[in-house]
Formats: sequence, structure tokens, C-alpha cells
Amino acid sequence: MNDAPRRSDQAGGLIGPKLASGRGAPGWKFGFKQPRATPDSFVTRSWFDAKAPRTIKLNYTAHSRLATLRFGGAILIALLVTGSFLFWPWFPVTLAAVLGPAKTRARLREASTRWIDGFDQAG
Repeated sequence: MNDAPRRSDQAGGLIGPKLASGRGAPGWKFGFKQPRATPDSFVTRSWFDAKAPRTIKLNYTAHSRLATLRFGGAILIALLVTGSFLFWPWFPVTLAAVLGPAKTRARLREASTRWIDGFDQAG
């Protein structure tokens, strides 16, 4: 039996079950309810934002800042791949030594949260 809530039309008749679909509707992933991003917003995750999950509304300035971040991220990934090929035996060990300590990860997460707060104030 379908226990989904049913919607009613203007006259009071039932139309069918209310589905969690469409823009901004909460989605399900591995049994956990997660909000969905729209083209004018994004949802943060706890691995990079201490205040997650939160939905950040984006304006034109925020879109351009994210475009710059996307470009910088692509360059960073290219440098990581190049470094792993050129300095193979040492590069993964060095990367693990830098990102391994919990204190370093906490500082990177705090910096990311402060940067995301700038979007939240702009929106």
C-alpha cells in the first residue's frame, strides 16, 4: 500500500501522491535526506564546511568567484597528476604527510568555511 501523502486540487479532490522531485526538492542518498542544489544555489557538505549542510544562494558575483575556483581547481588537479608522474615514489608520501594530520585538515576546513561565509553574506 502506498502511504505517500496525497495532494488535493482546488475543488478538494485528490490528485495523487506528493513526490519529492523537482527543483530544490530534498533528495535521498543512502537513506539520508539531503537537500538538492539548484542552478542558483549550492549545498555544502561536512567534509569542507563546518556549518554544513546549508544552502548558499548565488548571485552573479558568487557565480564568477566559483568559475575562478573551478579554473584553479582544474590547474591544481593537473599539477597533482603531473607531480605524481614526475616524482612517483615520493609524491604520494609527501601529499599524505601534508594532508594526514587532523590539525591540518581542521585548518583547511575552517578556511573553507570562512570562504563560504563570504558567499552567504553576498547572497
